[in-house]
Amino acid sequence: MRLLIADDHELTRAGLRAVIEREPDMAVVAEVATAEAAVARAAAGDVDVAVLDIRFGSGMNGLEAATLILEGSPARVLLLTLHDTPEYVRSALASGATGYVLKDAGREELLHAIRAVAAGRTALPTALLRRAMAPSAGPRPDDLARLTTRERQVLDGVARGLTNKEIARDLGIGPGTVKTHVERLIAKLGVADRTQAAVFAARTQS
Repeated sequence: MRLLIADDHELTRAGLRAVIEREPDMAVVAEVATAEAAVARAAAGDVDVAVLDIRFGSGMNGLEAATLILEGSPARVLLLTLHDTPEYVRSALASGATGYVLKDAGREELLHAIRAVAAGRTALPTALLRRAMAPSAGPRPDDLARLTTRERQVLDGVARGLTNKEIARDLGIGPGTVKTHVERLIAKLGVADRTQAAVFAARTQS
């Protein structure tokens, strides 16, 4: 299987390559330092699994990249991250990624996850998945503080009944980026969909 590694830390990329290329059924076809470069490289069509960090130093994040990679290439996505919060796991699933591995995982856990994702299966730590899927008591007004400035701008557009394209035009960003922000704010607020997010936003603004 052919892998793409995307992480903004050179030593992390080198370590992943060293682990992966010891396996006879795996090969790293590219490694990049930005999410934008990962999207562009995956579009070449010769990547089976893209291994992405969630957070990059600047620009697009790994969740946004996952959505675009899955929309524009045959590659599957595994997110490799330090973040073990339910919000990130829900956002990862919403982006379409089928693998989620913490950076402190062991070598065998990583390799197992890569093989599972390549085969079309889901690979997530059971404990994390259980926490992410636990019923939510619903959003509270102070949950707004957990949203980034951009997420709050997108939520305002959702509350006004705008489509993703209309929000994108207002904010000067792409519709795919808006979609990612919507998915992330839904996960952070613990609501089921954008309609519930809009109702919550309207209630807090009244």
